[in-house]
Amino acid sequence: MNPESQFSFDPEELGLLGSVLNEVLNGFSVPDFDRRIGMKRADAENLLKHVHALGRVAVTLDAHQTRAFRNALYETIRELGDEEFQTRTGYDLSWGEDSLKKIDRLLGSS
Repeated sequence: MNPESQFSFDPEELGLLGSVLNEVLNGFSVPDFDRRIGMKRADAENLLKHVHALGRVAVTLDAHQTRAFRNALYETIRELGDEEFQTRTGYDLSWGEDSLKKIDRLLGSS
């Protein structure tokens, strides 16, 4: 994958990004955050602030941000599971899992 690659996400996906970033930053502990998310905690906090400032619009993320989105989504699904995912993120778990598969395809890591 080219590190300069850009990936577009619609407003609903941007909402999911904000929710899962919030969860990994504030909802539960992610040991070895930098390695598991693929982004320094401070950078993830800045990305979350940026996402919140954008509101509900389409957004383009670079490969590094997209990988961090994917990893945050994966960790949130793993941690919250069927019982809590919808309650805490506002999105159905099945949609989260479909989004994870889509991002894996985009990144070529499926």
